[in-house]
Amino acid sequence: MVKAINETISQGLTQKRACNIFGLEPRKFRRWANPKPLCPRTAWNKILPEEREAILETAYEKQFWGKPVSHIFIHGHDSDKFYASLSTVHKVLKSENMVHKQEKRKRNGGYVSAHSLMNQGFSLLCYDATRFVPDSGIPVWAIPVMILPHRYILGIGYSLQGVSASDLIRTVTKALAILPETLTDNLIAHSDRGSAMKASSTKKIIKELLGAPIHYGRPHTPDDQAWIEALIKTLKYHREAPASFNTVDDVSQWLTRFPEIYNNEPHSSLEYVTPLQALSGTKEVILKQRKQNLAAACKMRYNNWKNNQQLPVVQSPSEVVTLAV
Repeated sequence: MVKAINETISQGLTQKRACNIFGLEPRKFRRWANPKPLCPRTAWNKILPEEREAILETAYEKQFWGKPVSHIFIHGHDSDKFYASLSTVHKVLKSENMVHKQEKRKRNGGYVSAHSLMNQGFSLLCYDATRFVPDSGIPVWAIPVMILPHRYILGIGYSLQGVSASDLIRTVTKALAILPETLTDNLIAHSDRGSAMKASSTKKIIKELLGAPIHYGRPHTPDDQAWIEALIKTLKYHREAPASFNTVDDVSQWLTRFPEIYNNEPHSSLEYVTPLQALSGTKEVILKQRKQNLAAACKMRYNNWKNNQQLPVVQSPSEVVTLAV
């Protein structure tokens, strides 16, 4: 292209015009026509041959067979045999095909998620604890208990300063007392791995109450308890929640009032049915009725459109006739 542009310029065109013909910027043309000489780059920090040999000799020592590359890197500095970065040691060993990628083991491969349990027809009794700090400075721990998949709050207990196994057992036992017997057949307790939840007394009592062991979420995985975590956020930031609490009694009053509000509000996760309606078994009836209402409204709108739709006006010498569809 540079040669073609030079020939065009030699025929009398300006450099700018010649470059425009070929769709090239004049500045780029000048750079291509007069390239700067390439300066050879010297890798001044390149590892020396004797250092490379020292790394390989260390890797061949029996004590480092099957060990991570970091062991060889540390040994080089401790023994003063070579001083190289971890990445350099890795590159040297990889070039000799001495590094094998270790497959990551699947963590908790046999874990059964809460979703899987509910898909199998089980109901989950979820509970957790969260802290409120009123202006008085005395921490109040709320202990909400919810049943899934209905998202119905069975009750919210509370304790001062901290949550013990006895506080949790008392709250769960009180919540189970109001649970319909029809939901206790396939009921499993589900919680995170808090100290009160994993206490031997908690596991013993709840197993006696439900006839099944507690199902725990995975460590450091709050998504396994997403429902109760979402409930806690709603409990603290609900539109009707007080902006602040002056005393412990103010917190307890809000915890007593909240289940009535929550259980009678529609939830998007329940297809905009309230938890009370889901628990009572009327969810499917309500959704079916809504579907029928939408179909009836659609039909009504179609008939209204059909009756009001008109054909173009046909004019005759004697009269104007309007034909309806």
